[in-house]
Amino acid sequence: MRASGMRPALAALMLCLALMAGCAGLPAQVDRPVSTLRMAPADSPLGRISTVAGVPPNRSGFRPLTLSGVALQARLTLIQQASTSIDVQAYLIGNDSTGHQVLRALRDAAARGVRVRVLLDDLYTDGMTDLLLGLAAHDNIELRLYNPFPSSREWLATKLWGLLTDFSRLNHRMHNKLFLADGRIAIVGGRNLADEYFMRSEDANFLDFDLLCAGMVAQELGEHFDTYWNSSHAYPMQALADNGLDAPQRRRSFDVLAQAPDSGTLRSRLTPDAAALADVAALRNGQVHLTVADARVFFDTPHKTDGRRRDDGSLRVVSLLGQARSQVILVSPYFVPSAAGLQRMQQARARGVDIEVITNSLLDSDEPLVSLAYGRHRTALLRAGVRLYELSSALLKQEPRLRTALGGQRGRLHAKLGFIDGHVLLVGSMNMDPRSASTNTELALAIDSAELTQRVLEEVRFARDIGVYEVQLAADNQSLEWLSTDPNRQRLASEPQPGWWQRLKLWLLSLVVPDDLL
Repeated sequence: MRASGMRPALAALMLCLALMAGCAGLPAQVDRPVSTLRMAPADSPLGRISTVAGVPPNRSGFRPLTLSGVALQARLTLIQQASTSIDVQAYLIGNDSTGHQVLRALRDAAARGVRVRVLLDDLYTDGMTDLLLGLAAHDNIELRLYNPFPSSREWLATKLWGLLTDFSRLNHRMHNKLFLADGRIAIVGGRNLADEYFMRSEDANFLDFDLLCAGMVAQELGEHFDTYWNSSHAYPMQALADNGLDAPQRRRSFDVLAQAPDSGTLRSRLTPDAAALADVAALRNGQVHLTVADARVFFDTPHKTDGRRRDDGSLRVVSLLGQARSQVILVSPYFVPSAAGLQRMQQARARGVDIEVITNSLLDSDEPLVSLAYGRHRTALLRAGVRLYELSSALLKQEPRLRTALGGQRGRLHAKLGFIDGHVLLVGSMNMDPRSASTNTELALAIDSAELTQRVLEEVRFARDIGVYEVQLAADNQSLEWLSTDPNRQRLASEPQPGWWQRLKLWLLSLVVPDDLL
């Protein structure tokens, strides 16, 4: 399973076996107290940030969080500074150094009286029962699982069985990602709360992006959180599992399971520069420079989990892209255009709109089957005049800082960004693929600010100019070529490929897994 949706290999297995057995049941009677956003006073430490930054009451302020170490430290700093409430909506919290560090910080905030609500999708919680029950046993902390599995929670095999027997429901996941402190400061973007999203993994790491948000948009995001928190799809952890321990024992178990590892494993290999460190210090001191702008919040409602797509935020984001007049740049790790999406791109090109897409290469994708599906559309996109760029880990490592950060591991794209006409920035959890469009719930912001859009675009272009291949039509207008954008301008007549065994597995899976499950 990938960190953006259901595994294609698993999906193939589920399609073959989904009719094997009846569904196990979720608890029929659940005590699910309704609660709503709590905002700290305007003169609280986090409440003053907007005022000090000069954000008017009816507008919002934003600051990019590009470096992984800064993005993590920003979250930890907000937890430490919060005085009233912390709301966390997550697709994945790792059972690793990063996940444990965040959970310990939440425990400490609750101990000083801050109300903590954690809403976690249930796809990646196997093996975490004692940890999550222990967190939920602390005063001032509530933890709910979204669209949960009914089976035993400790083993992946039991989750697989749940998927096999209840595929139509469990195929829908909550992919939204939101961090909100005191109802005043929010973080929105692509990062899950696990090592690989903050350059801490020993296997592979993601290039990702978050946006710190303050002002009016933070309150709107809080209302979005409440919609999910109070949904019938959100179940208190205690209603789903019982490890036989009382509350004090669960708390002690949490302290053991979430204890800090050796300090050396807690550092991101991508060292922040002086300016980035100053950003963290400014946040701690309430002196953050924010770009003032207007923003719109787009989110799918929990109805999408039922297969009902009314008020579908994902569709409205796509519609917004269709309104572009001059330029669209899309950054999506998983890019598979639908037939309607391809047609919209062709129509936009016919109107003179320049379109660029940056995505993962087949060789470096954590989801090569998705890249294989994207590959089937490349020729049509190129003939329409869409420019295609594919991230290459080998090319990224030619840049000294990224080479140090990635070490011997692969670097993969995970950021989800859109740039429209040079002044609208899209940020959120939404990929440009069938799963985001029709199956998972998603969250996105559209910010109207030329200053912010150009600032983030500069960082994207930096990666594009050193770490990608541009895919082009060859002279015969049939075959493809790959031209590196680094100074060497290497031209390849064939796509960089994984090994033959991986290619065989991909080919076999592509025969049975439809695009709408990717």
